[in-house]
Parts: sequence; C-alpha cells; structure tokens
Amino acid sequence: MALAAQATESELYRPVLEANPEHANGWPVRVIVSSQTEARHNRVLWAPTHLISIRAPASRLLSMIELPPERHLELHFGDATDPDAPDAARFEAVEAAFAFVDSLPEDAHLLVHCLRGIGRSTALTLGILARYMAPESAAAALHALRPEAKPNRHVVGLCDAALGLKGKLAKQALRFPAKVWKG
Repeated sequence: MALAAQATESELYRPVLEANPEHANGWPVRVIVSSQTEARHNRVLWAPTHLISIRAPASRLLSMIELPPERHLELHFGDATDPDAPDAARFEAVEAAFAFVDSLPEDAHLLVHCLRGIGRSTALTLGILARYMAPESAAAALHALRPEAKPNRHVVGLCDAALGLKGKLAKQALRFPAKVWKG
C-alpha cells in the first residue's frame, strides 16, 4: 500500500461495492489494509474514520491515529497458524470484528492494520469482504487492495467458519501471495 501515500484523496477508500444492501447501514466497504508503520506514516493523508488494530498480546501499539474508543477496535492475537498456540486468534476476535463492521456508518473509511500488513490484517479483511460477496470476489478485491497479502490461514479459517462457507474462503486464501490475480 506504499503507493497509497502518493494517491489523491479521491482515489483513497474507493468503495469495493457501490451499494451494499447486505450491511445494516449500507456501508459500501471502503477499506485500506496496511502495516502499523504505514498506518502511522499515512494517518493524516488516509484520515480513517474507523480503525481495526491487530497486535500480538505482549506487544504495544505505537502512537496511532487518535479516534474515540467506539471507532477503534483493538484485537490482541499473534500471527500463529496453529490454533492451539497461546497467542492464536480466537473466534471471539472475528465476532468482535464483524460486530464492529456491522456498526459502521455508510460513509465510514476503515483502516485495518497489523504489524506487517501481510497476514492477520489481510485475513480479517478477506473475511470482512466475504460477508458481502462470494469468496472468489472477496479474494480478488483483497488482491486489489493489498497484492502482497499472505492471509493468516488460521484467521481465514475462523472467518470461513463464522460465515458458514465450508472451506471456500480458505481455498481462496491459498491463492495468495500472487503478483497477478487470475480470476
């Protein structure tokens, strides 16, 4: 997402969906996925209205975008792919993220970040996108947002289960990383 720093404001948060009757408030999925460093460096340019920060339990969040608590969801889990690892994501984190997204207003600009912007944040964003479109379309949209994505398989599995997709989302996650997306 380094190129986003050079983008004009009108190019930022281009909605993935123009209309979204599936969302309680019609949110058209305006989202940026990034690393913590990118989020910090681009906070003025990107100016998100809502933020999901994912960090390992023992780490601390560096100075970030100042938002009231109801607009900033902090999730605490590591990049573990083993579901039995002590810092692995839990189903409750996915449920919390989905509930947070359900409350977004139609004009929300969501920034989702983890430390590197490659695994946890892209996995969670893939799950968020799959709530509103087919898994194949969600994967293509994620690739457009973050081509270097390598979604955390465990987090994708939790999203897949939460959405009742029976492995379809997990199958799409296996296509990452990809320099060119082949539909």
